[in-house]
Amino acid sequence: MLSLETINLASVDTEEYLHLLNLHIDQDEHPERMRVFFLKTKDPYSQCVGLEYMLMHGYLKDLRALIENNNQSEHALNREWARFYQLILKSQKKSIDYENLLIEMEVFKTEDIALKCIKLFMLISIHFRLRENGQVANVMDVLMDKIRLVEHPILQPLLRQRLELVSFNYYWKGNQVILARKHGFNALDIITNPRYIANLHVNLGLSYIFDDFESAKYHLYEGLNLAKQKNFERVIRITENHNLPFIYAHFNQPDGITTPVKSEQAHLEIARGNLEKAQKILSEVTEDTPFTKYYLGRAYQDRSLLIQSYNEFLHQRSDHFFARLPLTALNEM
Repeated sequence: MLSLETINLASVDTEEYLHLLNLHIDQDEHPERMRVFFLKTKDPYSQCVGLEYMLMHGYLKDLRALIENNNQSEHALNREWARFYQLILKSQKKSIDYENLLIEMEVFKTEDIALKCIKLFMLISIHFRLRENGQVANVMDVLMDKIRLVEHPILQPLLRQRLELVSFNYYWKGNQVILARKHGFNALDIITNPRYIANLHVNLGLSYIFDDFESAKYHLYEGLNLAKQKNFERVIRITENHNLPFIYAHFNQPDGITTPVKSEQAHLEIARGNLEKAQKILSEVTEDTPFTKYYLGRAYQDRSLLIQSYNEFLHQRSDHFFARLPLTALNEM
């Protein structure tokens, strides 16, 4: 009979080891023990599963080591998984452009149902980054059919984590805010990757901009504090320089708030009633986005700019949530 005291990690598969952990070890200790297991196991499919485990728990150094282990495997399926996770890392580091990324996605084929699901999640991520939210619905329908077929005790909950995160973003951008938050809070209950948690708090905060300043502020600071603990520089920079000034300006609470970002400086001046100063600042902004058009429309009280902003949010970004910004300003003019 297997026991944790005598077990050779190289000789068991994921299901056997997880069963032992569930019998004898507190849940709080599972992540670290599973991390070590996936680095030591010689079971071929467990080595594949470990790639998703390392990624979703934020163990990126171990993920790179496990990719190399799978690359050296004699099993074609392991090399297949390794190749796809190399693609994921390239995408995250932005070392491949979206055109070539989509080409590689197109030529990548697999018969493994879990890896098919992970590929679909990757495709959804690309659509989100390209602001093609309208394309996400089609992929979601295919994904939902396939994800039900995954029964692996490690992969199934990890794919559920991904699904909750994707569903939050999908419904948020579709302006189905209550449904979005339901998935967002579900995700907070089950995900363990601190970077994902920090980003989710920030986005949950933004989801409250048409409802409640205190809730918006709470989630933004939750995300920022976690980002500072873990030194997530990009999350810190975007939250401090963009998102926090945005919500303080949006809720007409601009006193004492500063930012190096010109467009948000202008937003703060609009909130202070200094429209001419906002116009001057915006004359220095070179970015042409629906947000800058929104700020320009408000600074100049120009309905045509607000209408352009609204149309760009809807038709260029499929973003029904932030399209409410210019629409609200139009209704208030």
